Amino acid sequence: MKLKNGCKIVFAGDSTTDADKRSTQDMIGNGYVRIVKNSLTAFYPEMEIFVINSGISGNKSSDLLARWDEDVTAHKPDIVFCMIGINDVWRHFDYLEEKSRWLTEDDYRKNLEKIIEKSKNYSEFVLMTPYYMESNKSDEMRIMTDRYINILKELAALHGLPVIDTQARFDKFMESRPGQSVSWDRVHPGAIGSVLLADEILGFLKC
Repeated sequence: MKLKNGCKIVFAGDSTTDADKRSTQDMIGNGYVRIVKNSLTAFYPEMEIFVINSGISGNKSSDLLARWDEDVTAHKPDIVFCMIGINDVWRHFDYLEEKSRWLTEDDYRKNLEKIIEKSKNYSEFVLMTPYYMESNKSDEMRIMTDRYINILKELAALHGLPVIDTQARFDKFMESRPGQSVSWDRVHPGAIGSVLLADEILGFLKC
């Protein structure tokens, strides 16, 4: 098991991690980070484990990189889980930003490389793939998401980092139910998706 008494775990990412954390008194949010925190308290009551939600809604990889030192490293974490990239993809499709501000695959790769470099002194740094809850792999946004996932996996392999394949977990779920049954936009995990994400994280921590 990777957990120790006094362990500090930081979750870094975008809205899929944030989960309206500013609406909760403890700034943990109402998503998968909450489920992980509650589960660790329930399963390991003899341990004091600190959980920090460093997700911010709307973040792309460039935004997370810019605040990494202050919002992640400053907490002196033992374990960091990082899930970022779906907004890098999504902005190409929702047109909320000018095209000049879209991040390319090369931008994403460079930002992830810099985040990895900043994370070398953590006891454990875990990359979580972005995901899109669309089972049709010929869907335009799913195609792009898969390309960004492959970039993350390539960098993880290059640096010997563990990966939680969230897309694979949602793909398994979508063998029985459509992604829209979890989330209307197929991005925000909602209650069911948060359970799936938390289960992957808890499984990793028990290894």
